[in-house]
Amino acid sequence: MKKLLITLIFTFPLCGLGGFAFAQTKPEKLFAAMKAEFEANPAKALQDRAVEDYVLVSGTGYMANKSQVVGLFKNVKNVEVSFENLKLRQSGNTIIATGKEHSVRHYNDSTPDLTTDYMSSYVYEIKGNNLMYLSGQHTEPALGNAQAEEEKIKNMLRQETIDAFSGKDVDKYFVDSPSTFRVWNIRSGAHETDYGLADMKVRSAKYFTAARNMNPDNDKHAFQWLGNDAVVASYDQYLYGRTSPPSKEVRILKRVNGEWKLTGLMAFTNYTGHQFEQDNVRKTIEAETNAYHAGDVDLMDKQWAYNAAYVERQQAYLKTMGGVAYQKGDNLRAFGDAFKKVHKPTGQTYKISEYEAHVGPVNAWVTYSQEVFNADGKLANKSRELRVLERLNGWKIVMMSNVEM
Repeated sequence: MKKLLITLIFTFPLCGLGGFAFAQTKPEKLFAAMKAEFEANPAKALQDRAVEDYVLVSGTGYMANKSQVVGLFKNVKNVEVSFENLKLRQSGNTIIATGKEHSVRHYNDSTPDLTTDYMSSYVYEIKGNNLMYLSGQHTEPALGNAQAEEEKIKNMLRQETIDAFSGKDVDKYFVDSPSTFRVWNIRSGAHETDYGLADMKVRSAKYFTAARNMNPDNDKHAFQWLGNDAVVASYDQYLYGRTSPPSKEVRILKRVNGEWKLTGLMAFTNYTGHQFEQDNVRKTIEAETNAYHAGDVDLMDKQWAYNAAYVERQQAYLKTMGGVAYQKGDNLRAFGDAFKKVHKPTGQTYKISEYEAHVGPVNAWVTYSQEVFNADGKLANKSRELRVLERLNGWKIVMMSNVEM
């Protein structure tokens, strides 16, 4: 006698399981009860209703057993689940559910809600008045217009940089999670890392002390998609124009409630020969020389690292003060104290030529020729100058040499 196989298909045109004008069948009632139980406490529902050899295949191809799936929901307080085009197929005591699933996980701690969208397929077994979980499979819907998403990400990354330098709160661009990180190298040659938004705020307050109107020029974008809701983006960033080498930028992003958020930020800048730093070095040198001619000895001091034990000044002029042609450390500081009491504005002007600078991450050395003119425009002297500077809360002079020409 042939065995008769009966398959019933129940189609739900609405999201969720409510809103029907007709009486629910038993499979519909069991599925609705299972869904409500899962939404209220997903970890317990999976622990109680999943068979021991339960397996779930994720949208990225990862295969998880019962204990692994239960572990995913240990910190989840509750879940909201809805379906589009849900279909229930019954064969004997087996029910297969398929449809487009939308879920939002709400966590017990401060972890932000996680929204997922899958094409889902679940297999259940009817046991008494419950459905037992046999297996499940998630397939991520096609991304759609990847190019459009990449443009959104490009615009967001550029705006985050603009807002950060202008001193604005940039929390909205980041996933609020302890695992969110930010790492970058600094001018000293070291690197700094933050984890979580609280640490990031503290560090930002340290580095972005004054609002700056930046116009980042980003180029050579590359995207590595990790499914539909995660991507790694890398690109070159020019903050100070294309005369300086770009920083190498890497961002890890995930989609949260339809919005792209940063979960990792890495920035690597080549400070050697950077035009911005070249300009800052020259500003220090000119500020010191200008202050000397203006008679502003306090401003002169600010351009020097006078507290450094190795600070040194080499100049034949020093011999006229009754000493040798160089002073360093304590002797130079003592000379400076005496110099402050007698120095007056010179009334002279100067001109720099043959200027050449070599700037590294923490040190710089500069050579140039300098002509000094009296008030009547006549050349007073010409010298060959050397300056060595260190990055100490800005570029400071640690060594000066002056040779008359």
